[in-house]
Amino acid sequence: MVRGLYTAASGAVVAQSNVDVISNNLANVNTSGFKRTLMQIEAAPKTEIFRDQTDPGFGGGSRLAGVAAHASVGDLGFGSRIYDTPVVFDQGAIQQTGNPLDVALSGPGFLAVQNAAGTVSYTRGGSFAKNAQNQLVTPDGNAVLGTDGKPIAVPAQGDFQIDRTGSVTANGAQAGQLAVFEFANLNAVRPQGSAMFVNYGAPPKAATNTTVLQGAQEKSNADVITSMVGLIANERWFDANEKVITTEDTAVGAAISTVGKSTP
Repeated sequence: MVRGLYTAASGAVVAQSNVDVISNNLANVNTSGFKRTLMQIEAAPKTEIFRDQTDPGFGGGSRLAGVAAHASVGDLGFGSRIYDTPVVFDQGAIQQTGNPLDVALSGPGFLAVQNAAGTVSYTRGGSFAKNAQNQLVTPDGNAVLGTDGKPIAVPAQGDFQIDRTGSVTANGAQAGQLAVFEFANLNAVRPQGSAMFVNYGAPPKAATNTTVLQGAQEKSNADVITSMVGLIANERWFDANEKVITTEDTAVGAAISTVGKSTP
């Protein structure tokens, strides 16, 4: 009975965690460059159960030493647990904005950005602005880096162009080259915030299969309908496990209350 409590409780924890993941996806359906997160679930480690028994033997009118029996009964499961929460890097829809400060990526690449502490991270969100130094920055103030590792600067006045390779030109002269990278192992790229990513694997390489589109944004790849269906399913899963917990608790309480009582 106690095992039933643990099994149901682990299922409830997983269901609630999945609700949190889906809720975050749903909250970012309008975030530029957002990539939805998927929860992967696995069975908790099983324990093999054996039956140990000593059978008394008799021979010649005398009791002999017992014969040990060690037989496998089978595996005992302990419910489910979270295996991983990887990011789904499917391409989001490209939306034209006409804003020259907006940049979308078509393909598997990422833009490199740097915060005030000098830490480099990566993003697919291309909703940029200009800071006081006329540098391209993200909504959080992170500087957009060029291939030389320095922030991209654009003129304070006038237009500038970004071509499909990421080359930035202003007033007929090149102003920089956007640093666009691709990763061999996307499983090592993990989210940091709503549209930023950190690489925990091998260093990225210069993008060869990514196109830069100025005046556009990549929309979130999270889907409202899919997310709502997932929320309903996991809430029902949680409720089912909650009912099992209540049933098991009632059974344990009844067993405890009757232990040691004599039958009239």
